[in-house]
Amino acid sequence: MSNKEFNTKKPTLKQSIALSENSKYTFDNISTAQSAFLTLPVVIQTALEQAKRVVLIANNPAVTTAQLEMLLQPNDVLVLFNHFIHDDFFASHQLANSLPKLLFFRQIGDSKLHFGLPPRSNHISVMEQMAETASLGILTSNQPYQFPTLADDPSPNDDPITAQRILDIPSNMQKLWSSPIYHSVLSEHHKVVTDYPYFTDIHSSAPSSGFLLYRLMLAARAYLHHIQNTKLPLEIVMIGFNDNDKTAHFWHGHNWVFERQEMSRPPTGVTIHRY
Repeated sequence: MSNKEFNTKKPTLKQSIALSENSKYTFDNISTAQSAFLTLPVVIQTALEQAKRVVLIANNPAVTTAQLEMLLQPNDVLVLFNHFIHDDFFASHQLANSLPKLLFFRQIGDSKLHFGLPPRSNHISVMEQMAETASLGILTSNQPYQFPTLADDPSPNDDPITAQRILDIPSNMQKLWSSPIYHSVLSEHHKVVTDYPYFTDIHSSAPSSGFLLYRLMLAARAYLHHIQNTKLPLEIVMIGFNDNDKTAHFWHGHNWVFERQEMSRPPTGVTIHRY
């Protein structure tokens, strides 16, 4: 799919579109929605144009494969994060392995590393399986993946090497990272989180991966709504995202209070399955 030119003759969105019923954040204009959509790898843009739902699956150990079997549908696009859970399920389950997938990998601080990619713990072999059966898009935060070596890891003891670890990305997978069809970069400071209350005293304070992609997909959906001139074209389903204080023990650089508030009353067309 080629990137669509922005057509001002089509019906425009209202200049202020709240992203959730209790959110104070609004788009400044449609260009934010357009930017969100075009930030996605082209293969995922195409998949979203044809999908009925986009399903974001949190790394919540309370989410089981049995629950996923009940919730997933044939016209879904899946979004998985970093060290995504149930990797074998997504690679080999009859329905799950046939669904387009966007994998988001978060940069680790200021390093060349990304959570879930070599040389840290990773699912490279599973990703190869995924790419064989369905469209696979890769989104990295802040910078492209740079194929780092073990010597680039400032804290190797944080994630020790094991026999199951794949330290080098095979050439067929490297092609995904070198092509804008399959790979793109998302800034943690994209306009979709312009209202995010960062902690100025915490280095690398930023939205959580789940919240960042939640906002990005809301904006991408708004752009699809604009160019397709239909009812909201995509449902957004969140699996394993909570609006209570269960997240409090996670990294303190994310503003969990703000994120829980924003997701406590989702907008029309957004369903959250909490566990």
